[in-house]
Amino acid sequence: MRFGIMATGGVGGYFGGMLARAGEEVRFIARGAHLEAIRQDGLRVDSVEPGEFTVAGVFAVDDPAEAGPCDVILYCVKTVANDAVIPAIAPMLGPDTVIIDLQNGVDNEERLAAAYGDERVMGGAAYIFTAVEGPGRIKQIGGPRRIVFGEIAGGASPRGENILAVMKNAGINAELSEDIQAEIWTKFIFICAVSGVTALTRSPIGEIMAYDGTKQMMREVMREVFEVGRAKGVNLPDGADEGRFKFLDEQNPASKGSLCHDLEAGRRLEIDALCGTVSRLGREAGVPTPCNDYLFHTLKLADLQISGEIALP
Repeated sequence: MRFGIMATGGVGGYFGGMLARAGEEVRFIARGAHLEAIRQDGLRVDSVEPGEFTVAGVFAVDDPAEAGPCDVILYCVKTVANDAVIPAIAPMLGPDTVIIDLQNGVDNEERLAAAYGDERVMGGAAYIFTAVEGPGRIKQIGGPRRIVFGEIAGGASPRGENILAVMKNAGINAELSEDIQAEIWTKFIFICAVSGVTALTRSPIGEIMAYDGTKQMMREVMREVFEVGRAKGVNLPDGADEGRFKFLDEQNPASKGSLCHDLEAGRRLEIDALCGTVSRLGREAGVPTPCNDYLFHTLKLADLQISGEIALP
């Protein structure tokens, strides 16, 4: 089974590295110094589990056309890149290619399906704290390193079972869900709060949870996302938000969300796909979302400053 990794950031680098380590055929999409380091020295993964490893001689390119058709594409790019990247992966699609979306957010599958058809897209959620540590280096510092994926419409999936078997053989903590929308929203509860509050405070989870004010903010963000999901008809179980809040105790206290890492590195922020989406869907459903509104507008200003759309007078 040939896997295409679009692209080789923290999530794609870790899971693609695990697949390559197990001997699967993997085609990595990367660019710049990161790509050159992977080509020259291999892809190095410094992880909690299974430990540090390097996969050498991997197929790594910056042009999806050079990768060619793949059986499975793990689609892991930042949502801010979707306008450019969704059409760019067309050369990686063969007659039966499956795209597994592992992005943050709850509506990215719709955009991929609009471009390539519902039958080609599976929803997914990745539970892992990773980042590109340097050119050719991926660092995993926490999270259950778990992938959950499934058919957008729900139900059983024979093709999903085949992909699941390959992932498990590679040592990936993978699961196939018959209700992937509920799984995506369950992650959404967690990621909106963790990414939003760590970015707002520029602080790791442990410090945030040590102060009652920011701890309560984290809890309220989760509650709002849960209520919006329920209002939109998502089959979220009772107490899903409380479960995600308790899950914080299992995380590395030094962990920060992806928004915080991007903010500190001066990269564009996925705030529209996270707290911004909660705000928008909340307005549509008549559900107040004051904490998510505040996170969205505050971090959207930072995003616009990073992009240069708003500058000092």
